[in-house]
Amino acid sequence: MPSLKDLRKRIGSVKNTQQTTKAMKMVSAAKLRRAQEGITGNRPYALNVGRLIQLVSTMADQTVSSPLVKPEGHGKPQNERKVLLVVVTSDRGLCGAFNSSVIKKAEAWFKANKEAYADIRLAFVGRKGHDALKGRYPDRIESYSEFGPKATFKTAKELTDPLIAKFEAGEVDEVKFVYNEFKNAITQVLQVEDFLPVRESPFGQAGKAEDVDLYMTRPAAGELLNRLINRHFAVQAFRVLLESQASEHGARMATMDNATKNAGEMIAALTLEYNKSRQASITKELLEITSGAEALKG
Repeated sequence: MPSLKDLRKRIGSVKNTQQTTKAMKMVSAAKLRRAQEGITGNRPYALNVGRLIQLVSTMADQTVSSPLVKPEGHGKPQNERKVLLVVVTSDRGLCGAFNSSVIKKAEAWFKANKEAYADIRLAFVGRKGHDALKGRYPDRIESYSEFGPKATFKTAKELTDPLIAKFEAGEVDEVKFVYNEFKNAITQVLQVEDFLPVRESPFGQAGKAEDVDLYMTRPAAGELLNRLINRHFAVQAFRVLLESQASEHGARMATMDNATKNAGEMIAALTLEYNKSRQASITKELLEITSGAEALKG
């Protein structure tokens, strides 16, 4: 049975841990609010870029000329394609299953599709994913970059430029992102999202829309279309980084909240044990005093 001194030390240690987890929860909550504002502000823009491309494509006299766009059903057969899987995790832990779920999803997708493609390579944004998989697939690591303290459009552009260069050089035929999509503070949805190439069907000639004549474009629709497509990739990568960042802060806040509650329960249990031990010690001392007094009387 632990001594009273040991129990006091354990209670003090758990209280210190509780203070730390509570502070981390508050910090994550503040970061989550900013990250949530960022993703809710960016997500409609990112999703509507595609609609804008579709609208402009109906106005253009020419088809999409970008090599980043492939017609649906065209290109190499699947068993001849080389795929680059970009795994987005955080640089730090203490965020529950946030990182492990992405890693498991990426590994499950790799195992399920390794026979369907000619080659699957791995790229990483975030240290945790890289550290977990570099030992298992050392010959498949293509690139690695840290996520950093905050997702920025500059970071997204620096990420997409090499990916586009590899695609245009024919080093890869497809690029996919594996990441956590943010829903709310306690809910994230794992996604395996196609990034390159863009399939032409959403952006192709869909027939003249009824309100197309209401719009005028400068530069010409064909040139504007290609500019939009080139910007599309950095915008979508920025959205993915914002989704992952908000998900990370939400997961860390929930994890620290649970840790704080668990610490409180442990403190209550240890305090009860301490009080019982102290009461037993006092009772024992009283019995010894009483026994001694009775012995002196005899």
